Amino acid sequence: MIFQFLMVLNFFLFMPVISTAETYSLNEKFYIGFGAGLISPDDVEINISNNATVNGVVFSGNIDGEFKFDDGYQISSLLGYRISDSLSFESEIGYTHFDYDKVNLKVGGTATSGGVTFTGSANSSHVVDGNISAFSMIFGPAFDYDINRQVEFMLGGGIGFSSYTDEIKSVGNSTGYSYDQDNTDFAAKLKAGVNYSIDLTTFFQGEYGFNYVDSSIENYTDDFTAHSFSAKLNFSF
Repeated sequence: MIFQFLMVLNFFLFMPVISTAETYSLNEKFYIGFGAGLISPDDVEINISNNATVNGVVFSGNIDGEFKFDDGYQISSLLGYRISDSLSFESEIGYTHFDYDKVNLKVGGTATSGGVTFTGSANSSHVVDGNISAFSMIFGPAFDYDINRQVEFMLGGGIGFSSYTDEIKSVGNSTGYSYDQDNTDFAAKLKAGVNYSIDLTTFFQGEYGFNYVDSSIENYTDDFTAHSFSAKLNFSF
C-alpha cells in the first residue's frame, strides 16, 4: 500500500505544469471529506527503573524493552474552510485501530495482575494479545501549492486530542501482564500529500501523516508516534 501511494504521488508531481490553477471552485468555501487508510505505529520503549504500579499492574524494577505493533487501519472525516487560494483551516475526526505484536525485553522482570504473575527474562520476546483503538480530533491549517490545473501539493498539521482504549489481554499466554485502560491525551499531526481535482467541487486527496500522542507514563513508556497513509474524497459546498 505504501508503494502504491508513492507511485501515485510521483505521477501527480511530475505531470506538466500549467500556469493557471483551478483545482476546485473557490466560490465554495466549505468542503467535507471521507477517507480511510493504513497506520503503521512506531515501537514504544518501556523503562521501569523502580517498583511501580501502572494501569493496575504491579511491576518489579529495572525492566527495559519495547512494544511492537501490527499495522492497523484508520477511518477519518474532514471539515475544511478555504480562507484563501492557498490556505484552509481543517478539522479532522478519525478512528484508529491496531493490534499489539510482541514485547521484546532487554532487561527482565515481573508483572502481576489479578493474582497472576508474568515473568520475563532478559533478552526474550513474548507475543502480546491486545489492541489499541482511538478516536481523535485535530484542528489546524492546510497550505496548498498549485502544480497544474488539476493538481495541488498539500502541507498541513494541527493539534487536538486522542481518546483511546489500551487493552492487553495476555503476554506470553500469561494474564499477569493484562489491563484495560481508557485515556485522553494531547495529540498532534503533520501531513503532506496531493489534491487531484475531479471536477470544480470534488477532489481526491492522497495523504501521508505523522501522528503523535502525548501518552507517556512516568517510569513506564515513551510517547506514541505513528505513520499513516490515507486516501480521501472531498466535496465542496
